[in-house]
Amino acid sequence: MSEVKQERLQNRLGPEIKEFREACQTLQLATVDANGKPNVSYAPFALLDDGYYVLISQIAKHARNLLENPQVSLMMIEDESASKVLYARKRLTFEADVSVVERKSDRWHQGIAALQTRFGEIVEGLSGLEDFSLFRLAPTQGLFVKGFGQAFQVSGDDLVDFVHLQEGHRRVKDGSEIESAEEKL
Repeated sequence: MSEVKQERLQNRLGPEIKEFREACQTLQLATVDANGKPNVSYAPFALLDDGYYVLISQIAKHARNLLENPQVSLMMIEDESASKVLYARKRLTFEADVSVVERKSDRWHQGIAALQTRFGEIVEGLSGLEDFSLFRLAPTQGLFVKGFGQAFQVSGDDLVDFVHLQEGHRRVKDGSEIESAEEKL
């Protein structure tokens, strides 16, 4: 892609991704335990310059999974009630590396402050409990999907590129194929 096209794409989608992320309050988390058994859950998050921060009790299975296997897939997704087409909900997904933030470190205080700003005094209470850990999820590569045929690769620092699909959607050949170009899915 030319630099001009890349810059236009970034200028158009960068703000849209930021706005979408800011409208989301929780992350869907896909974790895996030491035996490879998957689990999906969610957590409220705050975004700082070096990643997404979540405060989770180690009693919760997804926290234990993050400790055992420090890789996660995370997703922010458009609310079902706001979606025009449920099969094509807007979403932002990332693969991310996980680290535990040391309690009482500068990063701990910054992460907890960011969570308190978003979610209020409940964070102060939860962060004072021994079983709660602050995790940093550092995004590596991701995907921003706006709808059918509108998927864009996103780097950990929100640089956007087109996804080049080798195969598109194809209609089953059963005699009821689309006859005109105006017909769409």
